Amino acid sequence: MADEHAVDRVGGRPRDPGNDVAILDAALDLLIEDGFGGASIEAIAKRAGVAKMTVYRRWKSKEDLFLAALEHARPPADANAGSIGELVVMVSRSLSETRFRRLMARVVGASVDHPKLVGAYVERFLRPRLSGLARLARDAVEQGEFPEGTDPAVIEDAFAGAIGFVLLRGEEVPEAEIAGRLRNMLRHLGHRGDLPLG
Repeated sequence: MADEHAVDRVGGRPRDPGNDVAILDAALDLLIEDGFGGASIEAIAKRAGVAKMTVYRRWKSKEDLFLAALEHARPPADANAGSIGELVVMVSRSLSETRFRRLMARVVGASVDHPKLVGAYVERFLRPRLSGLARLARDAVEQGEFPEGTDPAVIEDAFAGAIGFVLLRGEEVPEAEIAGRLRNMLRHLGHRGDLPLG
């Protein structure tokens, strides 16, 4: 989220946080609609109802703007799950949202034409979440939620694969269905604890 006390680089005027939000929302809308290549700064400014220079005063490049927009799009509790069960709830909720799935599809699809941007996204956002998943898997094995000797990496891979499968389906998937699939997957891996029903 933008800093409400930040100041524009030109003219020293206090920044309007409402403009920041409008620009980030417009960038996300156009990214989903047209992809990274099709969403220009001019189009983003027009959609946000601001001057093009207002965008450039805040972000020095389109890549910086898109990274800020992706950060803006994250759910508030993203990556803060304290257990495998909480992660099931968070992931199911996010993946059931059409806007989020379409956004992630655009990010994945940009890996060929915009490798630096996608690489920055992976380092800044995806890798920390995968690290969080790895920690939850290790904790769950250590606490006896899975059979002794279970490799936490298998839990990580299965979870990541299930998420990828939903993203690639390209259709509406109800939250309850996603949660059910994740619960079944974890039980087949030997999970012994209670899992939320959604």
